[in-house]
Amino acid sequence: MVETVALFFRSGGPMMWVILSLLAVAAAVLAERLHFYLVTCRDSADELATTAVRRLGEGKAQVALDDLAGQSSPAAVILHRTVERHAHGLVAADARLAAEESAIREVPRYGRRVSYLAMLANIATLTGLLGTIFGLQQSFSSLAVVEAAEKASILAAGISQAMNTTAFGLMVAIPCMVAYTRLASMSARKTEDCDAAAVKLLGYLEAQERDGRELAIDLPEQRTAV
Repeated sequence: MVETVALFFRSGGPMMWVILSLLAVAAAVLAERLHFYLVTCRDSADELATTAVRRLGEGKAQVALDDLAGQSSPAAVILHRTVERHAHGLVAADARLAAEESAIREVPRYGRRVSYLAMLANIATLTGLLGTIFGLQQSFSSLAVVEAAEKASILAAGISQAMNTTAFGLMVAIPCMVAYTRLASMSARKTEDCDAAAVKLLGYLEAQERDGRELAIDLPEQRTAV
């Protein structure tokens, strides 16, 4: 098996190394993104927002801040900034502004480097085609200067190089496109969850502020009635 793979790689010519390099870069991007989605963002944004709302309802703003401060996901950073503004006594409008400012920086982290996989898939395909052209050029250019007995072997070697580079390019490009589609879906879902979590927390803060204002308006009327 190993000898077959080695022979396949050697027969493909120098472009095989370029495609192999593209594969290594794609694997690194995939590993980094999976770590980000599955480890850094392992906690659901909705759960983070629900916990923060519960802590605030219990009057434990500092505990809510401590819970969010220990995490580095975009949702946690946005919620932490929002709760921090609220804990400092600022109105809900200021907390919303803080959430929007944080979102500008944090939300793009969900889709960072995902598009590299689509680019690498295209480059791998084109590199395979370029290797095919080089292999055919080498074959046909050599036919004019060699004896008839050697033409068949040279032609076979050139065609082998052409086919191997095309095959290897597609072998790299297809998984890259599959990974790109999957990661793009995960990025979109994480972004939607983050937006929903921020809306939940801001809705709670605005409701609390609105209820406080209504209470402040009702109290004088109640005293007058007494």
